[in-house]
Amino acid sequence: MAPAQVTGGREGEGVPAGMFVKEVPFEIEEREVDESVTEPDSASVLGSEGDNEDAVAGGAEGPLLIIEEQDNVDDEDFMKDIPPGSLDTLFDPRLDLPRYKAPGIDLLNDYKDKIYKVPNEELERNNRKIVKTLSDYKISVERIYARTGPTVTLYEIVPSAGVRISQIKRLEDDIALSLAARGVRIIAPIPGTNAVGIEVANSKPSVVPMKSLLEEPKFRNADYDLPVVIGRTISNEPMMFDLAKMPHLLVAGATGQGKSVGLNAIITSLLYTKHPSEMKMVLIDPKKVELSLYSKIEKHFLAKLPDSDDAIITDTQKVVYTLKSLTIEMDARYDLLKIAHVRTVKEYNEKFLSRRLNPLKGHRYMHYIVVVIDEYADLLMTAGREIEEPIVRLAQLARAIGIHLVIATQRPTANIITGLIKANFPARIAFRVISNIDSRTILETTGANQLVGRGDMLISVGGEITRVQCAFIDTPEVERITAFIGDQHGYSSAHYLPEYTGEEGENSGIGEVDLGRRDKLFDEAAKLVVQFQQGSTSLIQRRMNLGYNRAGRIMDQLEAAGIVGPSEGSKARQVYITDFNSLDKILSSLD
Repeated sequence: MAPAQVTGGREGEGVPAGMFVKEVPFEIEEREVDESVTEPDSASVLGSEGDNEDAVAGGAEGPLLIIEEQDNVDDEDFMKDIPPGSLDTLFDPRLDLPRYKAPGIDLLNDYKDKIYKVPNEELERNNRKIVKTLSDYKISVERIYARTGPTVTLYEIVPSAGVRISQIKRLEDDIALSLAARGVRIIAPIPGTNAVGIEVANSKPSVVPMKSLLEEPKFRNADYDLPVVIGRTISNEPMMFDLAKMPHLLVAGATGQGKSVGLNAIITSLLYTKHPSEMKMVLIDPKKVELSLYSKIEKHFLAKLPDSDDAIITDTQKVVYTLKSLTIEMDARYDLLKIAHVRTVKEYNEKFLSRRLNPLKGHRYMHYIVVVIDEYADLLMTAGREIEEPIVRLAQLARAIGIHLVIATQRPTANIITGLIKANFPARIAFRVISNIDSRTILETTGANQLVGRGDMLISVGGEITRVQCAFIDTPEVERITAFIGDQHGYSSAHYLPEYTGEEGENSGIGEVDLGRRDKLFDEAAKLVVQFQQGSTSLIQRRMNLGYNRAGRIMDQLEAAGIVGPSEGSKARQVYITDFNSLDKILSSLD
């Protein structure tokens, strides 16, 4: 049998495993399956998750399980209306918008006239200059290999035995002077190899079209929950990652170096790969112009507060309320995960899609929520701690329940990117910055100050830094994508986040409510609240297709009738009534 190949730090460099790994026998224990144990029917699976409320019918031997009849009434009423065999198929959230089509690749430009090949003369000239500069300082080289990329070329140098790495590292400025080139950066050594890397900017940098990245088979076949492709590496490989595993992303760089284009590349990757039922985005844009292009997809992909007019959040106070609303959603999701006995949103959705969680007990499909903040520094200047506290809390806890943050700032200083932020954002992207101090603030090392700009960036994932040329997507392309999505049939409105009324709403009472002049939909709303056991205005608004003000008045009437408790600010109201019999008595007494 041929020995297996163990791949080293770089692609294409394999080491025979037989050189240092001894083959050992490997067996898997096979267990006999007891076929006498019957599978629970689909009806019992739907209502039994973690609660043991349905007995398994059909001859399974064992101790008798006694269940109170009252606990089973709702499930039995629910089950009798379901057509036979309908629970045998998996739940599909995409059926919410069955005719939705993802944007086509033809909406993007290929920019063929802006893609250049580095001439061999330039490579050979730089090669000679590097060797001469090193030899001037008595540093001999065994081999040089040039690897061309869209913006920079990496010269991999294998120094002779006895040469110290620090000797080459100290010559960074001398090599840059000899080559008369910008963007010279020395990697000493290249991780996983015995070579030193010298990155030199190409005389004519090429554009990396977003279209070419989305067409890559490697990206199209990637099994990612939130797939993002953001550019090409020096070896012209697509730089892609799963945002769900990052789990949050910090983007920094000076003005005009490509941050907004990078955000567009991230958002475009998600729009091309996800269905509106699988992902929602919260777009926060204090500058008011960068993310406004995405307002057309409000009824497909965007989420906002129930009383908010604009889906793109620009007002600072609305930003604070939105972030605190997301913490409410986070806590609610964790409660559902606890009931379902799972640890992540992926495990929870697998259970829900296989119909092992009962929707009547509050369970629901959890879509991913991606929060994009375009200018974090401006928010900190205007709101301070009110902004940082919910962001840090989301960054610490929200990764397991499908809420992921992408934060961009043009001021990567220590008072903006604090220790709490850095600790919870392990994945970072640095575009060109002015000083090495800013580079250290973002990446914990220098290098971002030596980039050439115009999309040239360093991305740090797990402490490993990679130089990437960011994908380019122009404003007309984004407009075509959003128009294509916006013209399709969508939801009735943007996705509503849990309501958050703020400090004023926490202490305000309901005032005088005349139950003799109840809303016509009062009874229906009361049954809805009792059914879902969730005293939320946004629930009434969403399920009954009402405006926010009318739904709020109905909630005040429900409180006055003793069906729900008073407002608790950032939490949903407590529901006092737990069954429909008690509710019918209250409704009868009001008539």
